[in-house]
Amino acid sequence: MSESSEEEVKERDHTIIDAPKDCFGYRFFSREEAEDHGEILKGKNKDYSGFYYFGTVMTKEQVEKHVDNPDTLLSNMRINNWDRVVKTRLGNFQPFNRDKDVILTNV
Repeated sequence: MSESSEEEVKERDHTIIDAPKDCFGYRFFSREEAEDHGEILKGKNKDYSGFYYFGTVMTKEQVEKHVDNPDTLLSNMRINNWDRVVKTRLGNFQPFNRDKDVILTNV
């Protein structure tokens, strides 16, 4: 199970994000906040970006060839209809949405 955390950023610019070395990826979202009698009220997260991953995209064929004991990953790819996954710089695998997700080259 991956841990997650939130950090406020002033703008959605992946070129200025200084992600920690133990971060395999991140995404942006919006949330409205309001103050009521000194209490900060936070709305629901919305307007999600794709994921920005530190890693390498792999097809099913590449997983078969380059991953030790790939059966579970390949099964997950088939069941979830993923044609590609990202092997992150931490060694875990995440689904890759080629329409929204971005691979960062400064791994």
